[in-house]
Amino acid sequence: MSDRDLVTTLRAGDRLAAGQVYDVYGTRLYAYCHELLADPRLAADALRDTFIVAVNRIRELAEPEEFGAWLYALARAECDRVGISDDAPADAASAARGDRLARLALDVYSMLEPEERELLDLAFRHRLVDNDLALVLGRDESGIAVEVTRAQADLETALLVVLAARTGEPRCDEAAQAGRQFDEIDGKGVPVWLRAASKHVEGCAVCGDAIRNRRPLRLFEELPHAFMPPGVRSRVLEALRDPAGAAFAEQIVERSGKFDANGFPTGGGRGGGGFSAVKKWMLPGAGLVAAAACAVALVMYMTNDHPAASADVTTTSSSTGGSVSTASTYAELAASSASGSASTSASASASATTSSAAATTVTTAAGQQTTATTAAAPTTKTTTCVTVTTTKTVTVKTSVPVTITVTPSDSASPVYTTTSMSPTTTTSASPVTSKSCN
Repeated sequence: MSDRDLVTTLRAGDRLAAGQVYDVYGTRLYAYCHELLADPRLAADALRDTFIVAVNRIRELAEPEEFGAWLYALARAECDRVGISDDAPADAASAARGDRLARLALDVYSMLEPEERELLDLAFRHRLVDNDLALVLGRDESGIAVEVTRAQADLETALLVVLAARTGEPRCDEAAQAGRQFDEIDGKGVPVWLRAASKHVEGCAVCGDAIRNRRPLRLFEELPHAFMPPGVRSRVLEALRDPAGAAFAEQIVERSGKFDANGFPTGGGRGGGGFSAVKKWMLPGAGLVAAAACAVALVMYMTNDHPAASADVTTTSSSTGGSVSTASTYAELAASSASGSASTSASASASATTSSAAATTVTTAAGQQTTATTAAAPTTKTTTCVTVTTTKTVTVKTSVPVTITVTPSDSASPVYTTTSMSPTTTTSASPVTSKSCN
């Protein structure tokens, strides 16, 4: 189907239209999001949100022939809202594993400036023409053409001299020497190195002939795109079809902001979205004895600016060695402003009991009570020791995936961190043992 046909079916509300658009553009848009965010999960979220905005704002697109560029522009806006990464995706190296030339091309590409990498990626791997590039990046078309030419020359020069050093082709000693220097420079030395390499290549007949006839740029063009995890297509389309997600979709559309007269998102630029990649909710911890007291559970939404999500978080701690057990329940993880940011708080009290002939009850500043066993006191000194082995189990039920980190208030290191969770997950920390004596 042509772009015009896809636009027509979307505007008509055809229930199959979103799937048809996904089959044409889904893989490419995911690869672009992954390139910008350097994270497969964030890329999948951005792709989903891109389709939500596209389906709901398709009538604002002035020219159906610009549909492809429009989708890329929407995807870029969603990535910018999260926070575009300056790093090349770490898993790109895995895709190039076993292919020496692909690895070489990736090494050279990764050392370029982020803006230059994005331009090259769109122009030579996604095959966007200058007009589409200008629409996606919100720039002047004539200026884009100059930038593409300059970025292409930088990449071709770098590829050529590194090829000369690592493969012996082209047979030019000066180019090979420049290529060997590539492995010794850091990020700050790249511009100087590129200028020196370019000066040589421009004046060298052997190197100039190699660029024209061997096209080292081809190594970059043929680099594989990021592998899309299974289930992304169904997740994207389900978000569009599920009536229960209507409130979520409404907020995604609302936060997409203003579009210009042609229907393209306004703003842009790296870091210009004003949204952080991670939103945090803090839950006050239940009282735990001794070193485990006052643990803080940080529930982080890794999907950026999702609507308010209902959640029940139950934290249970079991202790041995001191005959102490505590339990607490947290509920009410739902608050969101119109901008999509959210905050929440919950409090809980915890009590501890002990079966012992002699017991001491302590009330903390938070109004929590603990009961600890006190050993028989010597005639001259009384010593109280409490040894606690704590295993924390956190069960989270939310409408979106979350990340949980639990860190004791007196420690810089977390007890545990779970960085990838399904919407309903139970996770347990390793047991933590502490002892306190007075």
